[in-house]
Amino acid sequence: MRRKTKNISMLPLLKKSFTYRVIRAFLLVLILVGLLYFSIFQAGYNMLEKEISTSLYTKTSFLINTLEEEISRIQRLQYECLNDDVLYYTIGAFSIMTDSEKTEELLDIQHRLRILHDSSTYIDEVSVYIPAIERKISSQEGVERIGSREGENYLAMQEKFSGSTVFYNEGDMYLGVAWPYNAAGMRTAQTFMLLIRISEEELKTEMKLLNEYKGSGIILRDCGGEYEVSVGESISLDQLQDRQGELQHVRDLSDHHSYTVFTVHSPFLDMDLLAYISDEAIYSQLRIYQNIFFGCLAIVFILMACYIYSIYTMISSPIKTLVTNLEQMETGDLDVRIREKREDEFGYVYIAFNRMAESLQNQMEINYRQKLLTQQAQLRYLQSQINPHFLYNSFFSMYRMAKDEDYESIVEFSSYLSEYYRYITKSAKSDVELKMETEHAKRYAQIQAMRFKRRLRVEFMELPDRYEGILVPRLILHPLLENAFEHGLNNTEKGGLLWIWYEEKGEKLLIHVQDNGSGMDEKELAALKERFDQPGEQIENGLCNINRRLKIRFGNEYGIEILSRKGKGTLCSLILPAGREEGRNPDVQSAGSG
Repeated sequence: MRRKTKNISMLPLLKKSFTYRVIRAFLLVLILVGLLYFSIFQAGYNMLEKEISTSLYTKTSFLINTLEEEISRIQRLQYECLNDDVLYYTIGAFSIMTDSEKTEELLDIQHRLRILHDSSTYIDEVSVYIPAIERKISSQEGVERIGSREGENYLAMQEKFSGSTVFYNEGDMYLGVAWPYNAAGMRTAQTFMLLIRISEEELKTEMKLLNEYKGSGIILRDCGGEYEVSVGESISLDQLQDRQGELQHVRDLSDHHSYTVFTVHSPFLDMDLLAYISDEAIYSQLRIYQNIFFGCLAIVFILMACYIYSIYTMISSPIKTLVTNLEQMETGDLDVRIREKREDEFGYVYIAFNRMAESLQNQMEINYRQKLLTQQAQLRYLQSQINPHFLYNSFFSMYRMAKDEDYESIVEFSSYLSEYYRYITKSAKSDVELKMETEHAKRYAQIQAMRFKRRLRVEFMELPDRYEGILVPRLILHPLLENAFEHGLNNTEKGGLLWIWYEEKGEKLLIHVQDNGSGMDEKELAALKERFDQPGEQIENGLCNINRRLKIRFGNEYGIEILSRKGKGTLCSLILPAGREEGRNPDVQSAGSG
């Protein structure tokens, strides 16, 4: 038998051990070094981020201011050109001019457009559309006649630049102005439009001058999403949030690289300018120092591990051996001994431990044998309690049979009764074969069936041959039948049934005793199961006694299970090991033989 002992936590002891204190001190040093490095690294990181923020702010502010000033200057020149008398004179007198005069005036207008074109490198083309004469004059392509469909296209463009500084058409950026001053939808004899197309190549050239780092780039884009021009590294900025004037860190899902982005907004142009640079290019120097630190930290960690291992070998290893054996003893294994020989203080502790284990094992053996003898005496007392009561009832039944002159039943009944008392009173070992136990229970069931033949019947299934040799404690099945007769079928006037049958589940044999009597409700069943689980040394009559004997004999997975429903009867199952030797407790055997 293995005694279950309370598991004592070793954590408080380990916290006071020398090894634990050394490890704690080294970990504290490592934490302090890590915090120092982290503070230095964070300070450098913040300083570098501030420098990057200042640099990106300077670049983006300079570029956006330059672009705003240049667009503003071009816009002023555009309005000056719009007020040129040559345009008004040509539109008004075009119908009465001769061909040579028309040619001269149109070339004069083209010349003035070229002057405006050459005034800024940001201008790619300057053109004027005059619906009254069905002409488009371009600084680059000269004069061309346009039809009504093209005229509608130009009128649609006029809707775009009405009330805005720049507008976009077919992927290009334009500055547009019309006479009368941006009156959208007006078509008069004096209406014309002056359009300036901004050079995308020049914008890229200016942006490239400020894109000086590897892995960096600049994007100029319209807030409405109609126009975008970029230089440098191409990245996806889908994760970018709308936060102007501050650094943001985004990750490009296409190449799995992180970027630092600075955004500045131009209310005048309604455009955003984004400058970004790869974090790999920024923090490459910091990572060098970071790798050096982690290398030093790894060396310190290895040295600490070697030192702790040496301490473990000298001190912790014997302590662990002692703790392991103590934990094994806690599980109930009292045969544990420490075989290691040492000539230091731990050798004396090992000898004391072995003496303690041996003394404890002897005391447990003595206590167990005393308990087993007490249980056997209590079992005999239980038998003496059961026998007189059953005997009185049996004699009364025989008296009724004799009075009714039922001599055949008296012969059969007396035969059953003699076999019943021969088994229950004979002096034998406490363990019997299952065949003998079931035969005894069957005789008891036959006696009861004859007594109550008008009220109930008994169906007793034959025990399969392969289970006959299983050794079980005496008188474990008979109390289940007695409980069914006295409690389940006691108030049954007719139609009562007691059914005894067998079932094998894996390594277990279940002997079921089922009746169709009064049964129990959930509260009564719970109270009975609670009594099953109550500890105690005093053996009770009935099912609790049987359940406790089986658990002591075979283990906690064996015993009695009960299922019952009020008015539907009770199923009481005896759970035994399915084989002859399965579930046997070696301590019980040794104690019994002793």
